Amino acid sequence: MTVWLIRHGESLANAGSHTTGSATNPLTPRGEQQAALVAFDHPPDLVVHSPYLRARQTAQPTIDRFPSARVEEWPIEEFDYLGRFHGKPTTAAQRAAAVAAYWDAADPHYRDDENSESFVDVHARARQFLARLADTECSYVAAFTHGMFMRIVLWAILTGDAVPDRANMRRFHAFRMASLIPNCSILPLVLNGEQGYQFSAASTAHLPVGLRSGGH
Repeated sequence: MTVWLIRHGESLANAGSHTTGSATNPLTPRGEQQAALVAFDHPPDLVVHSPYLRARQTAQPTIDRFPSARVEEWPIEEFDYLGRFHGKPTTAAQRAAAVAAYWDAADPHYRDDENSESFVDVHARARQFLARLADTECSYVAAFTHGMFMRIVLWAILTGDAVPDRANMRRFHAFRMASLIPNCSILPLVLNGEQGYQFSAASTAHLPVGLRSGGH
């Protein structure tokens, strides 16, 4: 089975604009152009997308292009660990200090509020995603999701299903900072029987240079 993990196109938050929450953050016009250019070397049997607006918008051109593909919404939304900002118009720059403090503390069980996940929670969600993929019996799956969640999926593949501790979370932070996943990039996963999941680097080869954005 081949699974294409696709990060959503450029969003308002990626472009530095104010947003009031991750779930309702839409694509910019450039993000819409990026979404229209997503391409695969084989038609997908199944298209799955996160419930978040920017992922749904990114998936829509692919859904329109392959009307025979099954379409499902899965819980592959972004890792929201700072719920205190939900409902308040803020920019990424305004949230930067809180983000740095979160990763510096590296508490894998910490939940900011009732709108937030812990690192343990999202790691479990990534493992559930991988298990659900293996159960689909599809040959080709296109999954429209988010940059941080993609990194956590890769981390779960690399580290297994043990509950993350503080040291694991610190290592993940170093991994995520070194992993470039641009907007609308495609990262292939291949499930090879006993070898499990194998992955390649995220690619934006399908996008013109002028439409590439969001390395993080």
